[in-house]
Amino acid sequence: MRRTVIAAALLAAALALPAGAGAGSSVTLRLGDGFAVKKSSILCAVQLSKTLVPGQKLVACYLWGPNGPVPKTYTVALAVNGEVALGRVGTDGKLKVVAIRGATPTGPRKQGPERKGKLHQVGDGSALLVKGTAITCAVAKQKFGGTATETVACFKVNPQKKPRPNSYGIGITDGGAFLVHFDKKSKGSPVDVVQHGH
Repeated sequence: MRRTVIAAALLAAALALPAGAGAGSSVTLRLGDGFAVKKSSILCAVQLSKTLVPGQKLVACYLWGPNGPVPKTYTVALAVNGEVALGRVGTDGKLKVVAIRGATPTGPRKQGPERKGKLHQVGDGSALLVKGTAITCAVAKQKFGGTATETVACFKVNPQKKPRPNSYGIGITDGGAFLVHFDKKSKGSPVDVVQHGH
């Protein structure tokens, strides 16, 4: 029952974000850039993945503590090729992939060093655009069980700035993480929902 309530709340957050994605500040992210969400532990970065979707450029979001990703929490990632991944940070700090969705055939994997990027501080209403891709992330405050929490959702957008039909997206809060699938009408449904600490 609790999982269903959390799934419904996270999905509501994911669907509320696209409409307000441009309401606050807008930041364009390049490879190596990241953003930290004010009043939360969420940190996201644009990187070449070594673990979640190896070799792909992606945006990955974590709960970040003083020593890096917080143990027993989940991370989510959305790659340029449309793949999404859900990973769990072990007690030893190592990341283990627990789910991958939307795999698509791709060309050669990207190689080479990443650039040293900028870390942006963002808050409620911010929109983050990954340069040269259709990936958009949005930050919004959502209420779960009467408590307001910052939520980050990322998805690929179509020319109308709606989630791309038949694609996947990701989301994370200080309480949990989720993968969502958008149908041919850009309507989202959760496919994987997890709570940090479990």
